[in-house]
Amino acid sequence: MKFGTPIRTLACTLPLTLLVGCSYLTALLFPDAPVGSPPEATTAASPAVVSKDGLAPITAVQVERIREAVGGKPPSPAVGKVVGSASPTIESFLRTEGCITARNGAVLNPFAAPGRLFDGTGFQGGPMAEMQYHDKTACVTVQRIQNWKLVSPRLLRFDVVYVGDDGEERAIKRHELMRQPKGGWLFTR
Repeated sequence: MKFGTPIRTLACTLPLTLLVGCSYLTALLFPDAPVGSPPEATTAASPAVVSKDGLAPITAVQVERIREAVGGKPPSPAVGKVVGSASPTIESFLRTEGCITARNGAVLNPFAAPGRLFDGTGFQGGPMAEMQYHDKTACVTVQRIQNWKLVSPRLLRFDVVYVGDDGEERAIKRHELMRQPKGGWLFTR
C-alpha cells in the first residue's frame, strides 16, 4: 500500500491507529512506559486507588502523625505504661480506621476483642462517614488523641480527632481497648 508523502502517510495511519489501539504508537512515543499503560502514567503521579476492601491509601505523613499522637505525653504514668504496651495495636487500628471509605467495618476485625466484631456491611463508624466534603480516595489524618482514661487496669478509653486534609472537616471517635488474657490489647469499641 503506497500513500505518497510522509504527511499523507501519517494522516492515513493515525486514525487507524486510534481506532485499533495506541499500544504500538505508545511504544514508539514512550519507550519506557509499561505495556498497556497510558502515556500520562509515565509523566504524572499515579492516582490514588481504593483497595477492594474499601481502604484508601495512607501517606507517610499520616503514618508519622499517628505515631506522634500515640507517642505523645500521657496524662499519667499508668496510662503511659498501658499506651506503651498497646501502641502497635493502636497505631495499626488508627491507620485502618482513618482510611475506611466504604461501609466495610470488617477490616477492623483483626483488632476486635472476641465477641466485639465490627459490622461488615452497614458500618457507619469510620470518620469519613461523618465528613461530607472530604475526598473519599484519601485517608483522613489523626489530629490528636485526647481524653485518655484508664477505666480499670484492663480497660483504656480515649478519643481520636480526625481531620480531612482537604476541607478541615472533623470527626471524633471514641474507642475502648481491653487487655486480653494472654497480654495483648484489642478494641471493644
